[in-house]
Parts: sequence; C-alpha cells; structure tokens
Amino acid sequence: MVNKQLFSRFGPYVLFAVIALLGFSQLALGTHPPKYDMIDCFYPWRYYIGECFQAGEFPFWNPYQDLGYPIYADPSSGAWYPPVWIIGSIWGYSIKALSFEFILHIFFAGVGFYLLSMHLLQHKKTAVILAVAYMLCGLFVGNAQHLPYVVSACWLPFVLLFYFKMIAESNWRNPIKAGFFLSLMITGGYPAFVIILFYLFLFFSIYYFVGKIRLGIKKEIWYFVGQHVVFLCFTLLLSFGLMLSIWQVSPYMSRLGNFSIEQALYSPFSPQSFISFLYPYATIAKTDFFDSDLSMRNAYFGLIPLLFFLVGNFKAKPFQVKVLYFFGLFCLMAAVGSYLPIRGFLFKYVPMMNVFRFPSVFRLFFILSALITAGIALKQYFENGLKKQYIILTTSVLFVGSVLLIFVARNQHALQLRNFFNDYLYNAFEFDNFWQPLGIHAIFQSIFLLTILLVLWRVKDKRKLFYGLLTIVCFDMILVSQLNSPYTVYYDHISASEAQNNIPEDRKGFPQLSNISIDSAGRLPQLGQPYWQNVNDFHKEITAEGFNSFSFTNYDGLEANYPALFHALKKNQLIELGDSIWNLKTLDKMPDSSIHPKLRFFEAQEYKILSKFNFHHSEKDVAELIDYSGNNFAIKTTTSAKQLLHLFQKNYRGWKALVDGKEVPIYTNNMNFMSIVLPPGQHLVEFKYTNPSIKWAFFISLFFLLITGPLLYFLKRKNC
Repeated sequence: MVNKQLFSRFGPYVLFAVIALLGFSQLALGTHPPKYDMIDCFYPWRYYIGECFQAGEFPFWNPYQDLGYPIYADPSSGAWYPPVWIIGSIWGYSIKALSFEFILHIFFAGVGFYLLSMHLLQHKKTAVILAVAYMLCGLFVGNAQHLPYVVSACWLPFVLLFYFKMIAESNWRNPIKAGFFLSLMITGGYPAFVIILFYLFLFFSIYYFVGKIRLGIKKEIWYFVGQHVVFLCFTLLLSFGLMLSIWQVSPYMSRLGNFSIEQALYSPFSPQSFISFLYPYATIAKTDFFDSDLSMRNAYFGLIPLLFFLVGNFKAKPFQVKVLYFFGLFCLMAAVGSYLPIRGFLFKYVPMMNVFRFPSVFRLFFILSALITAGIALKQYFENGLKKQYIILTTSVLFVGSVLLIFVARNQHALQLRNFFNDYLYNAFEFDNFWQPLGIHAIFQSIFLLTILLVLWRVKDKRKLFYGLLTIVCFDMILVSQLNSPYTVYYDHISASEAQNNIPEDRKGFPQLSNISIDSAGRLPQLGQPYWQNVNDFHKEITAEGFNSFSFTNYDGLEANYPALFHALKKNQLIELGDSIWNLKTLDKMPDSSIHPKLRFFEAQEYKILSKFNFHHSEKDVAELIDYSGNNFAIKTTTSAKQLLHLFQKNYRGWKALVDGKEVPIYTNNMNFMSIVLPPGQHLVEFKYTNPSIKWAFFISLFFLLITGPLLYFLKRKNC
C-alpha cells in the first residue's frame, strides 16, 4: 500500500526525469556538446560569470568582448539568474554544466506543466500525458540553442499555476510563489515571453477585478488588490538587480526601442511551418520554403495531444481554459509574422511589443493552450464522456494522409530508407528539400497512428488504456526529439569531451595578457570545433570582436560610420600613451587616408578642457599593465611629461580612475574609450569599476531569494 502511494505521488516526477534524459540523451550523457548559440554565446558568458563568482567578484564587467561591456546589464548573460549563481560559484561552467542546466530545465518544464494541468483539469492521467508532450515540444527541441527561450518555457507553467491558484485561494503564499517563478522568467529568460504574458495577466486581472466590484464586497476587493500587489512587489524585489541594470544601461544601448518593423517580422512561424504539427522532421530541410530560421519552425506537441486537440476545439471549456484557448489562437496568428497583420499591429500600437524580434516566440503560448485544450477532450475520453468514434475518425484521417504522403515522397524519388538508416539517422545531413525527411517521418507517424487506432479500438480497461497512450506519447516525443536534435540541439560530429578539451586550461581566471595589439588579439588561432564566436572569453585576450545583440550605440556607430578609424584603433594595444587630441567635429571632414592609430577625438566640451594642457609624449615613456580583473586595471607608468593615458575599454557609468590613490576625471576618446590626464613621473594608475547601487540591488534580490522558503513555511504554518 505504501509503495503504491509513493509510486502514485512520485512516479510522474521520476518519469519526467527519465524523459528529459532520454529525449536529450546526447547532452545528458555528455556524448556531444550543445549547438550554435549555446556554444557561441551562453557558454562563454556563463563561463566568464562563473569565474568572476569563484574569484570573489560580482560579474560587472567583461573586458574581453567588444572592448569591454557591462555583462551584468545584459539580460541574456544570466548574471542575475539564481541557477547561474549556484552553478557558476560551486562548480564553474563546463560543457557538462551547461548541458546539466539545460536538462534540469526540461525536467522542471514537465513538472510545471503537470502541476498546471492538474490544477486546470483535475485529472492526473491527463496531466502526465500532457506534461511529457510539453517537455519535448517543438520549442524546447527547435530553440534548444536559445537558452533564455528554454528558461522562459520552463517556468511559464509555474507562473500560470500559482497565478490561477492566487485567484482561486485565499492565502498569501500563492502570490509569493507566482512572483518567485516570474522572477526566474525575468532574470533568466527571454523578455518577449514576459511581455506577452503580461497582457494575458492584464486581461485576467481586469476581468476578476470587475467581478469583485460587481459583488460589492469591499473586503474581497481589497484582498484581491493586496494579492496582486504582493505578487508584483515580490517579482520586482527578486528581479530588482536586473531591472536596475537595464535602467542604467538603457541610455547607452542601440537596441532598446529602435527595432524596425522588418526586424520584428524576421523569422516567423510561417504557415509552411504548420507542417511541424504533424511532421516536425520535415522542418530540418535546408530550404527557403519555410521562410524562417531552422530554430523557429518547430511547434510539435505530440500525435495524441494533436488528435485530442482537434476534437477539443469543439468541447465546452472552463473560463480560464477558454481564455487560454483564444489567447493561444491569437498568439498563433501573431506568430506567422507578415502573413497576417496581427504582429504588425502589435508592433505599432501595443506598448513593449516593439522591442523584440522573432514572431515565432508567440508559438509557445499556442503550444501551451493547445495542450490544455487537448486535455479537456482527453479527460472526457478517460471518463467516458467523449465518444470513441470521434478520435478514431480523426486518427484514421491522419493515417490515410500520412500514407498518401509516403507515396508522394516515393514519387519524388526522395524516400531512401537505406540511406536514412545508414547515413542520416543521428547525423545532421543537409537535405536540399523536405520530401526526404517528410516521407521518412510520414512512415513513423503512420506506424504510430496505426498503433493508436489499435489501442483505441481494442483496449477497454481504462488503466491499460492510460499506460498504452502514455507509452505511445513517450516513444513519439522521444523519437521526434532524437530525429531533430542533430540539427537544433547538439553537434553530431564532435564529442563533448573533445569540445571541453579545446578550452585552454592554462587561461583560467584572469591570466596575464599577451603583449599584442587589439587586432592581433582578435586574430588568435581558433580553439577548434565547435567554437566559432566569443572565443576571446576562453583565450582571455581583450578584443574588439564579439557576437552579441547587446550593442552600445556609440560603439556600433564608430564601427558602422567610421570604419577607417575603427580599424586603425585596433592596431593599438590595450593601454596607450599619447598627446594627440582632436575635436570630434573634425572627424567627418577628415579623409580616410589621413586616419591613423594615434588619433584621439573628443567631444567639444572635453576637447576645450584638454586643449588647455601642454601634452608631450616621448617614445621612452612607459605604461605597463601589472594587474587586472573583470572590474579593475592596475597600470604602472613612467613618463617624462604630462600626457594622456588611454585604456581601450568603454567609458561606462561606474568607472573611476585613480592616480596614486587620488581620483581623476575620465574623458571619452573616439566616442567610446577612457582617457585620463597623466602627470609626469612614476605613478600607479587604477581604473576601478564600482557600482554601489547594483551591489545593494544584488543583496536585496539575494535576501528575498533566501527568505522565500522560510517565508512560505511560516505562512503555511499560520495557514495564511
């Protein structure tokens, strides 16, 4: 009896762990490394952040990329995401740690969707099936390289769950839980999902608030408002550091509110991509047919959920499910981008909808709503409230369609099974059209559909029926994940151990920089596969290169508008002495042939101040970097006359310069970099990054994070 109770209670969570491990076994077992942006962006950023924490520093500044940038203010870096703090501080980041973080989020995605489904549908068997389908759905497989997408999709069901429980139950625990999980979405996820979710919550809040007012019970009205205030405040307190960071960096940024409609419509979930609802393997073809990036084409959520979704469209739904249903359909229309006017309308007229790209992000909300809608019909089926004929007919139609597609693919001379099993399975083969993968997947789906028909037709016992359908869902989702993973999840041509061994062990921490130019630092030998972008975070050399959407307006402007000057500046080393000062106004009149590495341009006001000094630089003058970290540069200088000392790091709020311990003004050369007036003689110059408000924000967020558990326990004991 006890074993049955334990199995009933913990069995689903064990299943979710197994599904996460099997669905992404190449990452879970460490046989292959993650792919694309996971390696090029999120790994080097988290690697650097972890090293900062292990060195006892908060990761304010990353000096290695784009001649320095405030990594703490980059929402995609993970600097404010608690799991990154834990992994980075305790173990540091490696291929295994990154893969572990990914698998962990897949597991919790299943847990969250299971709990959400239990709350909305009140049916355990249905909730288990839906959770398995969600955790290996097209967004997790297709956008596996986009770790913030994975994070957002992981915590979204938890946020919805505790928001709905907050509406339904009279206690203060649910608003705190909802705020906690929303803060995880904010600090670790992609902002677009939070923005979209805001409008869903706005509708629910207004609807229920109006309902409370109509009832006219003041106590309930104030309690309702109080719950929302607690929800909002706890979210903001836990996310306070990131919020403040974004506010601080916003004046410097070139990508806050400056998107064009063309950028916002880029890479939709096109109508052609709807084929992924049934045959997601077809979307891996290298073709322009889909009019979208490979990562944005997949919205698969399982054959059985699809069958029951098609029937569930016509079934009565509870209010919250009905709202999710229509909101999901609306998001699907927005996801298609320019194929419908919805996304363009949102971009032009709805606040905050003009700050993110990729219409395909909307598809997550459709997947979630489609699964819940499928759950309505599936629950009725288990409870004998749904006629078997409806599902059998729908399954038969899809089976016949799949068989017909097999014949069409055969006529296209694309159905080469021997080549598939010998060469394509588990290997990222570049199909130049979708008929081969479409035909292959149609065969698999025909087998699954036939099996579903047999189970629905022959199995009468509800317990056996549940296990039969659950087994089909597990095999279906794992198969699809395995088929698509070589294209969107992992590099199939290199092992994880080889990838890890290509990271130089002797460059950990903050090693001595090479005595080379900025340009040479950006041209160091590649690390080897699979690394391509942001390798300077592993080389530990300061470069002007960087693959990051987090761009400073002035830095982008220097590179785009004054390329001759930008390339000339890269011939300098990190630290330079000089006596050259020019008014920035003269730059536009200067021909490219006159541009050389020693030119330093200053804004008119700073130029006016500096022109009063009598600068003189000699070749015998020396400036030597004697120590540095992420937030500090210590330089020893010996000079014969007053001159300028330049540090090729961006002049961003928080930097202070000290000469022999005394603070001196920092000037901005060439619209970006730091310069100080250096007196003659021997001196110790320090550039230190300090940001007391961000440190306080960190401690505030950390404090409320640490008290969340004890606070919930206290409220539970007090039954409030």
